[in-house]
Amino acid sequence: MLCEHTIRHDKQELSAFPGILAQQDYRKDKLLRWLDDNGHTMDSFDAIAARGGLIRPIRGGSFLVDEAVVRDAASGEYGMHPANVGMLIAWDLGQQLGIPAIFTDAPATDELSDQARVSGFAGIQRRSIFHALNAKRVARLHCQRQGLDPFKARLIVAHMGGGITVCALKGLRAIDVNSGVDGEGPFSPERAGSLPARQLLQLARDYEGGPDALFDALYRQGGLQSYFGVNHVGELIKRSEKEPDIARVLDAMRYNIAKQVGSMAVALEGWVDAILLTGGIAYNTAYMMQLSRMVDWIAPCAVYPGEDELSALAEGALRVLTGQEEVDRLE
Repeated sequence: MLCEHTIRHDKQELSAFPGILAQQDYRKDKLLRWLDDNGHTMDSFDAIAARGGLIRPIRGGSFLVDEAVVRDAASGEYGMHPANVGMLIAWDLGQQLGIPAIFTDAPATDELSDQARVSGFAGIQRRSIFHALNAKRVARLHCQRQGLDPFKARLIVAHMGGGITVCALKGLRAIDVNSGVDGEGPFSPERAGSLPARQLLQLARDYEGGPDALFDALYRQGGLQSYFGVNHVGELIKRSEKEPDIARVLDAMRYNIAKQVGSMAVALEGWVDAILLTGGIAYNTAYMMQLSRMVDWIAPCAVYPGEDELSALAEGALRVLTGQEEVDRLE
């Protein structure tokens, strides 16, 4: 990495736009201005690595940002996220410069086994939306360090951040995962996770603002945030030493993560080479040691704190540029 910079956008400035898509030129201009101010000319780049947005379900790996990707990202049919705008900016710049714009392991990566898709209620099908970029990078990194073939390894990866998703990787294919966006799996610092259906329906019936407002609350203000008004796990761990209510809920979150790991062991038929614990929560060493003790009877645990998405994106683009990976297209 030659340099790293985060461009933070003023919320008041963003509020002037009618929606995320309308921010495209604003965000692009900020990017180009920063590059220019720091002596980076656009003709010095070989490719643009963009973070995948909410588009149609696709397999894992690297894809070109092409016309089909642009249509999906701009339509909002599969959801809207600032990363959708990032893909549109990458496409625009790539076309101007004549270089490829590439995204790798989008959150819409869907490689579920057939049996994992069946929800239990006709008309509803389970889908896969998870932290694919970090999960698959950590899997590759672990295999490299341990001398394993990533295309033969059987791994469980628990990404634990504001949301928590746990996937079963069979040769880098995510054959099952809890879709955190859809409310599946453990509760997390910000998300409510799986809830009892009867109580959830009762809440939906009476919730002020209707279903959309309730979904937003469950997705952004659930989990630890709903209990304590705080989503920072490290801070809550410190408080838990004197506040037993916090300790109880943190224990429950860890318990639910462990249960999700156990369910992914079933997806891999009990043959698991390693359990990889990653994401921001993984920086809390003692918490990870306690979680590891709950699941290391399944397989050895390894902790990879944080989520290095910049490196993951760069490595994906580099594999394509050097011929190590074949780039795919939606069309």
